[in-house]
Amino acid sequence: MVQTKPFDSNNSLLQIKCAIKDLRNFDGVDDEDDVIYAANRLNAVLRMIDDNHSSWNNDAIRDLVLSKHDPLKNITVKSDEFNHRVRKIQQDMIAQFS
Repeated sequence: MVQTKPFDSNNSLLQIKCAIKDLRNFDGVDDEDDVIYAANRLNAVLRMIDDNHSSWNNDAIRDLVLSKHDPLKNITVKSDEFNHRVRKIQQDMIAQFS
């Protein structure tokens, strides 16, 4: 399949922002405070990466997203769906900026 439009990095960034916003509205068994904490943490990481990605290498970005600022390491995750959605957003960040 041929891509008809050139890749727009701003569109990808917007998609990540929308996924984080949708995460705030997650209505599962996880605590609302934990969901909001995770979304806020993901937003902060996204802003950091967006501002500094040109001076960081791929490994640094991956480490920042998955280890240093992983929102799930400080909360108790109760549902696989929530875990999956957060991990998907993190992978999208890494793919966008690597």
